[in-house]
Order: sequence, then structure tokens, then C-alpha cells
Amino acid sequence: MTLIARMTRLFKADLHGILDSIEEPEEVVKQAIRDMEEDIAAQERRLAELHAVMQQLAREVQEFTVSMQESERQIDLCFAAGNEPLAKSLLRKRLEIAKRARGIARAQDETRAKSEGLTKQIAEHKEQLAAVVQKLKLYEETRPSQHWASALRSPLQSGSVVTDDEVEVAFLEEQRRRSGAAPGTA
Repeated sequence: MTLIARMTRLFKADLHGILDSIEEPEEVVKQAIRDMEEDIAAQERRLAELHAVMQQLAREVQEFTVSMQESERQIDLCFAAGNEPLAKSLLRKRLEIAKRARGIARAQDETRAKSEGLTKQIAEHKEQLAAVVQKLKLYEETRPSQHWASALRSPLQSGSVVTDDEVEVAFLEEQRRRSGAAPGTA
């Protein structure tokens, strides 16, 4: 069974190698750059969402702080009036608020940690993207000159493409020269 698995891997590797040699490396790198840019944009959107969550949590902390202060004032009033049942009810409310506040504090810590991790990841991906873009530019600047290939692709932009008429004229001139006739005479 391991022999079959090895043969399959070799076949796949050869197939990938053939595909790699067929594809234009520049186009593959450009597609990779586009993919990286899309990934970074998605990560930045996620980071913005995390910042919005952090702002919402901060507002909730402020609301709980106000609620805790109000609850404390009401408890003081109940003890001053000697109303123990109402004081116990308000103490229960304060304990619930404190418990929710601790949950929000944990959520803030987790969101902050996710945000910091994502910020570092985005920075790393941007560095990797910049390195790939730089390597592509370097490759484009230093690759072997392929002016002949671009001339074949765009004959209207370059005068290096020979037309059929030019070949015909050159043939006639060469034929006259070989036959001993003077060029330009009939």
C-alpha cells in the first residue's frame, strides 16, 4: 500500500511540475498578490469589527458603573431607613451587576487579545506582501530580455516584424543580385 501511495505522490508532483512549467510565473505571482491583498482586506474588516465590539463593551462597562453607583446609593438609603428586605433585593441586583461586569471585563480582555493578535498578523502579511511585490518588480526588471516576444505580440507597436511585402522585395533583390543583374534595373 505504501508503494501505491508513493507512486501517487510522485505522479501528483510530476503533474504539478508540468503545470508549473506551463503557467507563466509572473501571472501566478500576480494572482498570489491579489489573493494576499484580499486576505489582508478581510482581516482588516475583522479588525474593524473587533474595535466596534470593544467600543460596545466599553459603553456597557460605563453603564454598569453608573448602575453600581446608583445601586450603592439605594442600598445606603435602605439601611438608613431600616428596610432590610429591600436592601437584600438591592444587594442581589448589585451582585448580578458585578457578575455581568466581570463577564464584560473578560470579554474585553479576550477581544483586546484577539485584536492585538490580528493586528500583528496583518502587519506580518503586509510585510510578506511587500516582499512578494518587491521580488516581482525585481524579477520584471532583471528577467532575460524578451523584446522579440513582445514584438511578436504587438506588431503595430514595433517595426521589427517583417511583412510579406518586405520579404517579396528582398527576394527579388536577392534574385537579381545572384543572377548578376544590377540592382534597380529590369
